[in-house]
Order: sequence, then C-alpha cells, then structure tokens
Amino acid sequence: MLYAYDKDSGTLLPCKPTEFKTQGFMERFDMEKWVAADPTVLTGEDLMVIATEFGGFDKTSERLDVLAMDTDGQLVVVELKRDGSGRNVDLQALKYAAYCSTMTLEEVARVHADYVGGQLTTEQAEASIKKFVTNEEFNEIGDTPRIMLVAREYRNEVTASVKWLRDKHGIDITCIKWDVYQTPDGRVMVDTSTLIPQPETREFEIRVQNKEKTERRPSPTMVATNEFFARCAALLSEHTPGEYAAPWNRSYYQIQTGLPSVHYEWGFHGRPRSTLAVELHFERGGGFEKNRILCAACEEHLEALELALGETVHVANPWGTRWARIYIERPSEMDDDLAEWAVSKMLVMMATMQPILDGLSIE
Repeated sequence: MLYAYDKDSGTLLPCKPTEFKTQGFMERFDMEKWVAADPTVLTGEDLMVIATEFGGFDKTSERLDVLAMDTDGQLVVVELKRDGSGRNVDLQALKYAAYCSTMTLEEVARVHADYVGGQLTTEQAEASIKKFVTNEEFNEIGDTPRIMLVAREYRNEVTASVKWLRDKHGIDITCIKWDVYQTPDGRVMVDTSTLIPQPETREFEIRVQNKEKTERRPSPTMVATNEFFARCAALLSEHTPGEYAAPWNRSYYQIQTGLPSVHYEWGFHGRPRSTLAVELHFERGGGFEKNRILCAACEEHLEALELALGETVHVANPWGTRWARIYIERPSEMDDDLAEWAVSKMLVMMATMQPILDGLSIE
C-alpha cells in the first residue's frame, strides 16, 4: 500500500490503487514517452533509447515499443502493456528480439539517426552510441538482445514462460511491474519494481556472468591489459599496505576507498585503448543526486589536487546519467613509463583525496 504524507494533519493518507486505463494513459502516447525521456524508470539502469515505435523489420509491419542499448553494448527490446500483460507478451517480445538479432552497428546507428529527426548523421549517431557504451571491447552489436516487459499485472502463463526462458535457456528477459495510484489530492503516482528476476537473484546471475566472462580465453589485447594492471598493482603494493586483487579481464582496475561504491580506478578509454586515466569514481546506487553531492564535495579541493598532481584535473559530473568521476589522463602505450606514471599519480591522488573521503558522510 502506498501512503501520502499530509503536512497539515501530520498523518499518512492511503493512496487509491487505480489503472492506467482509468487515468486515460496510453502505451504509445504516455508510457513510451516516459521511457524515452528517462529510461531509468524501467529498472534504474542506464539505457540509451535508439528508437520508439520501431518497425524496420523485413516482410512485417509489426512495431516494437522501445529499442534501447545498455552500457555493455547489448540491444534491449522493451515491450509496454498498459495494464494487463495479456497471454502472449513474452512471445511478442521474443519475435522482436529475433528481428533485432541480425542488426549491425551501422544499421542501429541509422535507426537512431532517423529517430532523432536528422539531427545526427549515421556516422555521428554511431559515435554517440560508442561514447555511451562503457565496454571498451565493444565494436559490434551482439546477436542476443535483452528483453524488458512492462505491465501493471502479469498472467501466470507469462511469468512461468519468462522464468523458464531465463533458467533453462539463459535469455535475459525481465518483468517490470508498474503500479499506479491516485493520491488524496488527485495526483497520479507510478511505482516501479522488478518482478522477475528478484534483486538477490539478479545479483547472483551477474556474479555467474562475470565468472563466465573471466574464464573465457581473453583476447591478446586483454592479455596485455591484464599484464599491465598486474604490473601497476605490484608497484602500488610496494608503497601502500594491503594486497591488491589480480586483474580480471576488464579495461579498468578498481582500488577501494573504504566507502561503498566509491573507488579509485585505472581505466583505458577509446578504441583502441588510446588513453589511460587515473580516476576517482562515484557510483552509488539510488540515482545521480548522491553521486553529484559526493563529487561536488571533492571538487572543493580541486586546486590542491591539481597542485599535488602537477596535472590538469577533469571532472565529469554527471558521467553517463548516474555517476560522476574526477580524473587525469594521458595517451597510452602499455610500457614501463606509463606504468610508472599511473602508479605515481595514483599514489598522489590517494594521499590527497583519502582524508577528504574519510570525512564525508555516506548514508
């Protein structure tokens, strides 16, 4: 049950459950627009909307509601239902995922360029997509799009099919529940939650996926990256207490600050790895505001940090749509000179920023 707080009486007033249909909301003219304006309303995840009402499929006039992309470079098919899911929403979304499974990066870029009304060329749209994707190995679209279903209520046959597709066939399909309420003063409120998978299940699946990625044979570039980060971690351990984890097939290496979801990082950027950054990341959950506040508190000491580093310090606040970071960077050649630079600058950043971080209040 959802309650609204009444300041005058100091009491909680129950909000009345209602339906999207009753409130006059439509899938195409309302729900799609909400997602297009802020895709985080789905699961809180950063997504880039490629197009809405996309129907560029061969030999069919069907249109999917929202086509998006996640930060790993995976296409995401979003199917919206105003109230009930109906019997076949899972099958409908699977068809759309199959249609999208053969799309190339160039085709996706062309779709996005059309979607924004000619504001971008296909080449500019492709560059925008690559800038959004944080997976440094990304160069082409995979053939297994993710699926997100959105409805107020789900039929049992749909949830049973979704669980079977996830558990037995490894299809990344999510059921998102949107509940709608009317407050005592007539306002409409929408509460979003993930029905499938449950948060604890999703965390386990992510750990399994990360383990599988780690166990795959890495590319020559990733082998070189792992060796570089191992060298940096060994050098860092000579100057600081504690042990540092082995690199794990990523274009970045994180160093904990002692604060949850705030960490130092060495990160390669660009394709191919054209720059290396020494960074302080703010990646708290619960929206961008928490990260903005933490980053702003550290920005107050930017002049001292620049003086200590002897480098121009950059601030990305926001970075993506939810995170923030403070960083320096230089062109990368994975040699001893770069490793010495990375470690020396990290030591300075840690010595300068750690006392500030230790004094921050984290809720």
